[in-house]
Amino acid sequence: MPPGPWVLVIGCHRSGTSAVTGALAALGLHGVDPADRMDRLDSNPEHWESLAAALFDEDLLTGLGAAWDAPPAAGSGAPVPALGAAGPDPVAIMAAAYPEPGPVVWKDPRACLLLPYWRSVLPGPLTAVFVWREPLAVARSLHTRDGIPLADGLALWEHYNRTAAIGLQGIDTYVLDYASVVDDPKGALGGLGHWLRGIERFAPWADAWDDDAAAQAIDVGLRHQTARQEPEDGTLPDDHRGVAEWLVAQAGGHRPLDTVPPGPSTVWPEAVLAGRRELARLVRKLDGQSDALHLEFAEVRSTIESLLRNREAKLAEARNEAATLGHLLDGERMRYEGVRQELDRMLASTSWKVTRPLRAAMAKLAR
Repeated sequence: MPPGPWVLVIGCHRSGTSAVTGALAALGLHGVDPADRMDRLDSNPEHWESLAAALFDEDLLTGLGAAWDAPPAAGSGAPVPALGAAGPDPVAIMAAAYPEPGPVVWKDPRACLLLPYWRSVLPGPLTAVFVWREPLAVARSLHTRDGIPLADGLALWEHYNRTAAIGLQGIDTYVLDYASVVDDPKGALGGLGHWLRGIERFAPWADAWDDDAAAQAIDVGLRHQTARQEPEDGTLPDDHRGVAEWLVAQAGGHRPLDTVPPGPSTVWPEAVLAGRRELARLVRKLDGQSDALHLEFAEVRSTIESLLRNREAKLAEARNEAATLGHLLDGERMRYEGVRQELDRMLASTSWKVTRPLRAAMAKLAR
């Protein structure tokens, strides 16, 4: 496992984590190796995300009966290292994704849901940048990209951010509002860089970091939705308002983060996500049945093709035998014609006619 030190960019999907990760790579931290970098141009021009690690995380969620858009139930139990034991080696994945020595910046929104697992795997002490964005902006962006209904998107926002906050307890964490990065890249990222320089484990590299390059990496024109989007009546559901107000209050650095958002006041977000988990389960079941049908179809097709091959082989064998017999018959026919022609010549010969009385007398004598 690359020793790091590791900086985890934590945040819900569509919250600006890609932009912040790219800025930290421009600052001077090691981003993911280009050979393993996720390429999804219809979503972001650059994700700064390890494709192998993202697939690994999605497999971990599948093992929990969940998915990125149908996260595990709150309080359902954190994944343990044994969860990934049957899959690829996370050490090999991270070693390939980050081959360069020195500070590493890693981002995968699924890590919000899997922090207990990764805290047991990655070498500490870890540092986190907790990026968040207005809930309605995230919900609208998820609807635009993935067709997720707004209510579901709001439930995902609340669950991701609440779960991330709980998972980051005890980790040095900088809470960063994506809107502030868009509004003032130099100020927001300058504050983050200053805070990182104050952490001793980054001291050997901090002097070479470039704050201007980090700020210039933020392209305001790439925002899919405006950074701040409040509901038309200026209100949010209580669950989301409580988490959003907590995030606002936690702005800046914490060594470590030691508070969590207030508990949910209603059950509707979890009820929405429970429906999404059930839908994901049914989709997986349908996919499994579809795979089984495809396998059966492939087996039947293979059997039919084998029978057809056998039939063609037998037909070819019969044709060869018929051709051989035809050649033999032609030979016999030619021999027969030769014998018949010889016989006709003999019967038509003068000697045959002259000796006819002698042949009759010999026949009579023989009788």
